[in-house]
Amino acid sequence: MDESTGGPLPRGSRFARFLRRLYGYRHELVIFAFIAAGAFVFLLPNIWYTIPPGHVGVLWKRFAGGTIIDLVIAEGTKLILPWDRLYIYDARLQQVEDQVTVLASDGLQITLTVAWRFHLEAGSVASLHKFVGPDYETILVGPTVAARTRDVVAVYRPEEVYTEDRLRIQNQILESVRFDLYNRFNPVGKKKYNWLIMEDVLIKGMALPPGVQEAIVRKNEAFHQIEEYAFRVKKEEREAERKQIEAVGIRKFQEIVSNGMSDSYLRWRGIEATLELAKSPNAKVVVIGNNKNGLPLILNMDSKEVSDAIAAAKLTPKPKPEPKLEPKPKPEPEPKTKPEPKIKEPVPRN
Repeated sequence: MDESTGGPLPRGSRFARFLRRLYGYRHELVIFAFIAAGAFVFLLPNIWYTIPPGHVGVLWKRFAGGTIIDLVIAEGTKLILPWDRLYIYDARLQQVEDQVTVLASDGLQITLTVAWRFHLEAGSVASLHKFVGPDYETILVGPTVAARTRDVVAVYRPEEVYTEDRLRIQNQILESVRFDLYNRFNPVGKKKYNWLIMEDVLIKGMALPPGVQEAIVRKNEAFHQIEEYAFRVKKEEREAERKQIEAVGIRKFQEIVSNGMSDSYLRWRGIEATLELAKSPNAKVVVIGNNKNGLPLILNMDSKEVSDAIAAAKLTPKPKPEPKLEPKPKPEPEPKTKPEPKIKEPVPRN
């Protein structure tokens, strides 16, 4: 209203009057703007959330009942009220590895390196957050895997853990962990939630006491030596059978050939071989036997061994023949003369 006339002010006049009032409070407005900008920057981490790929969010409202179980926020950028909270969980495949000390069926202490892989069920993350919390791995999964590993390995011997029974032990641990997570840790009297899905449990290594490990190694070495000796004996038996069969075959061959082989046949084969050698362009030396049953001896002149032998024979000097000595005539024996008989002189008598 115009004070002088009592009528309404023009539109331009009202806006100008509003600007004059704002100008009068310009210092207060600047201070308020700085305070608001600072508050926005301070509260921005509690308002602006970015959920990475493969993650889900759980919303907690301060003035609206706490955790919203029926709502799971997908990945992306989200804006919430500054007094509320948004908890982010990794819903991708995860792997955890830990060492578990167990006792075998014989009382021997074993240290196993166990790894398990799992992923969260996206629809049940809100209930997991409400009843367990973000530390579900150390509170729920890890102790359960360790306890079930001790229960299962306690009925096996140490050598069965790292042999063909390892796969059976892993499957038994996995089934026991799945049963406990679904049936024992859900809230009593409420809907059961499958909070996470266990993919597998793996036994990656086993550490035995030093003395026991050395004893097992020696036992395995002795076992393999016994197997080696048994294989050698079997091999020799098969070799003896082979030689026996070979000897029988040779004997039968000799019996068959000896009946149909004659001297004339051998001479004919020798003549055929000599004719074939005569047609060959290579230099050959054929040595024919010096008796009627002699067969040709064939030497290849192109071979290095024969050439070297012939050259060495040519270079070797022939020994000179020793002169023949005429036998000396034997001296004629002198005629033997008979000795003359001695005549005894008579002895005179007195």
